[in-house]
Amino acid sequence: MADRSVRVVLSAQISDFQAKMGQAKAAVDGFGSTLSSNRASVDTLSGGLMKIGGVAALGFGYAMKTAADFEQAMSNVKATGQDAAVNFDALRAAAVEMGAATAFSSSEAASGIENLLKAGVSATDVLGGGLKGSLDLAAAGSMAVGEASEIAATALTQFNLSGRDVPHVADLLAAGAGKAQGEVSDLGAALKQSGLVASQFGLSIEETVGGLSAFASAGLLGSDAGTSLKSMLLRLANPSKEAAAAMEEAGIAAYDAQGNFVGLESLAGQLQTAFSGSTQAVRDQALATIFGSDAVRAANVLYKEGAAGIADWTAKVDDAGYAAETAATKQDNLRGDLEKLGGAFDSVLIQSGSGANEALRDLAQGATSLVEAIGQVPTPVLETVVGLTGL
Repeated sequence: MADRSVRVVLSAQISDFQAKMGQAKAAVDGFGSTLSSNRASVDTLSGGLMKIGGVAALGFGYAMKTAADFEQAMSNVKATGQDAAVNFDALRAAAVEMGAATAFSSSEAASGIENLLKAGVSATDVLGGGLKGSLDLAAAGSMAVGEASEIAATALTQFNLSGRDVPHVADLLAAGAGKAQGEVSDLGAALKQSGLVASQFGLSIEETVGGLSAFASAGLLGSDAGTSLKSMLLRLANPSKEAAAAMEEAGIAAYDAQGNFVGLESLAGQLQTAFSGSTQAVRDQALATIFGSDAVRAANVLYKEGAAGIADWTAKVDDAGYAAETAATKQDNLRGDLEKLGGAFDSVLIQSGSGANEALRDLAQGATSLVEAIGQVPTPVLETVVGLTGL
């Protein structure tokens, strides 16, 4: 009787277990079916999360690259000397500020700072308007900031100007390029060839740029214009016997009673007065004798312009605020707006990436120290460790 009772109870328990297992199987099958029917949704959710993570990773990576590029540019700035090192924080802040306020990136602004400092412009003058002048010149001339800064800085050196004159130089070059043929880069190339000699002859930067702009208006551009002006001045300083005789016959005096060069305006007036009544053949022969085959191009422009023409060109290029106005006009469009937005975004990335940049530098330096320490381990010991690690 007892045995029968045990069998009944055990049979009931087994049946109950089988029933519950069946229910569990049905539940699992149902879940599998539901999961299968909703696989598209699950895949979409999973893919979305992965994309969000990917975008975040890309954004972080871009911020880090932007910050790293900027920090490298600022390291180049600091390497220019003690002046930069002492004023480093202010220069860094100025680069970030200009990156946010202009169409140029903070790294480009840092490049401009570097070129100005290397040319002898003080950090005080860079902060006091030199950087802005370079950026205005770059925008007005549609050129790289580094190139514009180099052109402006070279002009300062050639004519013994101070760093606070960068905005004025930018106005001269932008006005010359804007009111004659060619670009700011062409005037920069012309100055590179002729600036030192022009300054040696006592010419101001205003008259020099005015004369080069007159040449440009006649189609004489770039380094050719600078070479022609330089050659013309040097021929006047040391004329041949034939040239001296031709000048005396025409009544042309390149120097005044005190021995100073009379200037382009006076020379142009003398040339126009001397040859205005001559035939072309006589004029061409006389100018070729006085100036030679290269400089005769510049001399012909001066003859045609006369004193009034050169004075007018000098006044045209001496146009205060021209660079900033031209830069604003050229950027007053959708592309300009997008470039300014990019500059502002660039500054935000630099600010956000700087903290992580420092942390990653610490990690990199720590890893470098570890590798260097491993490199100092004796070779037999290192081989033993590597062998044990392999096992």
